[in-house]
Amino acid sequence: MKLVARNSGGSTVLRGLVTMSVAVLLVGGGAIYWQYTGYTDLQARVQAAEKQLEEGKSIAQRLDQTQQQYQNALQRLKHLELSVSERAYIPTLLKQLETAAKSRRLKVLSVRPSAAQPQAKAQQEGDEQKKEGKKKPAEPYERQVIDVSVQGQFWDIMRFTEDLTRFPKILAVERVQFRPRQRKEPTDPFEVEAQFTLTAFIFRAQEGGGQP
Repeated sequence: MKLVARNSGGSTVLRGLVTMSVAVLLVGGGAIYWQYTGYTDLQARVQAAEKQLEEGKSIAQRLDQTQQQYQNALQRLKHLELSVSERAYIPTLLKQLETAAKSRRLKVLSVRPSAAQPQAKAQQEGDEQKKEGKKKPAEPYERQVIDVSVQGQFWDIMRFTEDLTRFPKILAVERVQFRPRQRKEPTDPFEVEAQFTLTAFIFRAQEGGGQP
């Protein structure tokens, strides 16, 4: 009877040891799995950060390249404008005005240089300086009056007027006259005819160069 009791106690101890070993293995395996999962997640975050860093570098490089291309194009544009003679400057300007008006859905009736003398106020100031005996230095540019006549809806003409303030050539709007157009049918859109008097400032060509 005592021998059987000893064997039963040994089995109990053995089962306890096995249970503890299994528990240790489960806990250790769970810890290892948790650490591996955390490592995998951390590695994925590191790879994502590295990818974002590379994309940021690529974007910065493209930005630098774009800025350099813009500067090169700007320098080329200035060089080309310097190569434009005064004879070619005015036709180019007239064509640009016509294109700007058509982009606002306006009907271009006329775009032409005018024989009118620009800037009567400037001439008056010059006369006053002559009376005072002061010699006025020569201006580096010439003025050319341009008449533009367009037809269209009122707000389209107003948008064209605003476009003139951002025109690629130096212009001054001296006068604008509006004249309503009679509608043939009551359902026809209300249109007006606008006549613009513009002053273009044309820089004198330097020796070996053209217009700025």
